[in-house]
Amino acid sequence: MKTLGILRLALLALTLCTTGLRGADAQEKTLVVGANFVIKSLDPGRTIETTSNMVNHSVYDSLVTFDGEDLATPRPSLATDWKISDEGKTYTFRLRRNVKFSSGNPLTSADVKWSLDRVKNLKNNPSFFLNAVDEIFAPDPFTVVLKLKSPNPALLPILASSSLGAVDSKLVTSKGGDASADAKDRDKAESFLQGQSAGTGAYVLERYVPDQEVVLVKNPGHWRGAPKLDRIVIRNITEPATQKLQLEKGDLDVATGLDQDQMKAIRSAPGVTGKASPAATTFYVLMNNNPQVGGPFANPKVQQAVRYALDYEGILTIAGPGAVRLAGIIPTSFAGALEPRQAIRTDRERAKALLREAGLGEVKGALTYASDSTIWGVQMNLMAQKLQADLAAAGITIALNGLPRATALQAYRDGKNQLGVWSWAADYPDRQNFLVYAPGRVVGKRAGWPAEASPDATALAQLATEAESETDAAKGTALYRKLDERLAQLGPYAPLFQPAVPYAFRSNVQGVTFNSVWGVDFWTVSK
Repeated sequence: MKTLGILRLALLALTLCTTGLRGADAQEKTLVVGANFVIKSLDPGRTIETTSNMVNHSVYDSLVTFDGEDLATPRPSLATDWKISDEGKTYTFRLRRNVKFSSGNPLTSADVKWSLDRVKNLKNNPSFFLNAVDEIFAPDPFTVVLKLKSPNPALLPILASSSLGAVDSKLVTSKGGDASADAKDRDKAESFLQGQSAGTGAYVLERYVPDQEVVLVKNPGHWRGAPKLDRIVIRNITEPATQKLQLEKGDLDVATGLDQDQMKAIRSAPGVTGKASPAATTFYVLMNNNPQVGGPFANPKVQQAVRYALDYEGILTIAGPGAVRLAGIIPTSFAGALEPRQAIRTDRERAKALLREAGLGEVKGALTYASDSTIWGVQMNLMAQKLQADLAAAGITIALNGLPRATALQAYRDGKNQLGVWSWAADYPDRQNFLVYAPGRVVGKRAGWPAEASPDATALAQLATEAESETDAAKGTALYRKLDERLAQLGPYAPLFQPAVPYAFRSNVQGVTFNSVWGVDFWTVSK
């Protein structure tokens, strides 16, 4: 009996040990990620925000993609190859065979056409991606043809967006989805897509709790094979210090919402790896060119004085390791950008002389910014205080108008900033994103700078149009460089820097990279 009791205890211990190992193994296949959520929707046809891009990149496959941090070389994804007509107006894609949606439905060209038509016709945030596209055809089950209104050499990078990923048209139609010309009014699928995904991606949406968490589970039938992780939990943690603490304790595996203060401490933390990846983003000071809004800052001499007054080396210290000085508005990641050595240098005496030449007497104004924001690790409060001090050193008096992010952003979009400090991040990996700074385009309008503002502005607007449609790579690069030079000289902006995105992960996590358009690609991550 005593022997039997010992045997039972031994079996019980073995069972507990095995269960514990299974639990540890299961836990190792769950990745917990900290992020500062920017999600308006998880419906790919209605979102281009940063966190939703990261989620949807793992859930919806696009025709093409980019590897890791690379922003230069489009690679096959759902399309195995493609051809572009000589005039640059017809793109023909051949689809990968034997791909299935997470529902089990097979992917065909009809799904790709339906998905792209839906984005166009919803007329929501991502619809501008397809502005150049006239018609979409599916001539056979594995061929998709896009006919363009005019050449757009950025089309392949645009098509890498998860917003243009393939959606299961049969499933989503059954849940109220619509891709017709009336989709803006008729489509009712957003609520469904907020709780269940309908893609071919490596992961499937299991749960989304707004402002709290997103949970993804692996798609065992994924066309590249089953992913390495069973489950991904992305938690909304708005405080960088909290992300750092949870990462060090092991409660997080990856932290994507850190600032430079946390990164300094993380570099010496045991069991944690900190990194920084170049971001296709421009930080800049906007000076409103409309005299009714900008006041003295609409004066070209004052704008030039501001550029000379700034202490760029000190600003780079706030931006953090890996940040690069910008000479123009195009990030150095792209061909056609000016080199950092071409950037204007701090010269306070010249700034003061320009103010005297302007003849406006005392120059005063207000700088608007998002006081509660940390963007790519850059604390906007600190940046605004630095700009205020730099301009004061040249004789320009600035009041700080820090506002909650949503309020500040709306004032910026409405063109109401006298001065503002902002960033523009690439929505897709191409230099074309940064044509927004040209007169009459998105940022140009926000800066009170229409194309008809002056002969120089009209010429710059035309130059932007030429650069946008030039299909010869070398000629296009020359046009972008010329545009970048002219905008640096004439635009109502002071380009500051291109940031590096700080992020960190536990040392038992492998394959973590950060792409500045969609963040972490969870397909490559293992634990």
